[in-house]
Amino acid sequence: MSVVRTTLFLFAVALPIAPLTAQQSSVTSSSLSDEFNDPATLARWQWHHKVEGWPDLTRKVAIEPGRDGGVLVLEPATSGWYEDWHAPFLFKNVTGDFDVTVRMQITGLATPLPTRTWSLAGLMVRAPRTVTPATWQQGGENWVFITTGIAARAGQSVIETKTTVTSASRLELSPTCSGWIELRTVRKGSAFTLSSRCPGGAWEERAAFDRPDLPATLQVGVAAYTDWDTMQEQFGAGGAAQFNVKGAANGRPDLRVLVDYVRFATR
Repeated sequence: MSVVRTTLFLFAVALPIAPLTAQQSSVTSSSLSDEFNDPATLARWQWHHKVEGWPDLTRKVAIEPGRDGGVLVLEPATSGWYEDWHAPFLFKNVTGDFDVTVRMQITGLATPLPTRTWSLAGLMVRAPRTVTPATWQQGGENWVFITTGIAARAGQSVIETKTTVTSASRLELSPTCSGWIELRTVRKGSAFTLSSRCPGGAWEERAAFDRPDLPATLQVGVAAYTDWDTMQEQFGAGGAAQFNVKGAANGRPDLRVLVDYVRFATR
């Protein structure tokens, strides 16, 4: 993906981020959270491609046995969340302020880390769009996310934070641990704070965005994408409109995402 965007590697500074407390009127929302112990709970989620009518860019979606009962397994096809490009996105509609955390692990399909560049997954917060492939126009994407995986350098685990305003994406990258990791997004009004935590470590703030343009109700959930090079080879830098309705042929996706849980708190 480096052919169309500027990449910055920044070392994040560990900052204490306190959990929401009862005094802050925070409550865990059982209707939003999911421990992925029961395949039936997938019916409570929505898919971006189904809501808007796009091709399915997932190779595998399943709930399988895990350390605490079950994990969500997600393997995306060739795809990418950048500017107007699409990728798998599993979400719930959330209104108002919230605090959401995901625990996940990123691997390749047969290797400890993905072998294809720009293979990442994490938490995405997106403004809903009332479009279909027939009515869609470029320039309407508005979202923020924090993801983890492999970016431009093979074998180097990173955190990617990205903000996209009317389909103009700006990103930053910073090194992180491999293996299981927690990612967190907190919304308070127009302010979004994105953080990560490695096992046994403290929360590290990775980015903070002020997005007064985003509506009260947002799509919040798990996004995943892989194999950006194939998309560029087949469609070029301006080929999102074609890719979104066709998908890539003979892609080489290499990403397996294990999601232990997604836990919401609303304020």
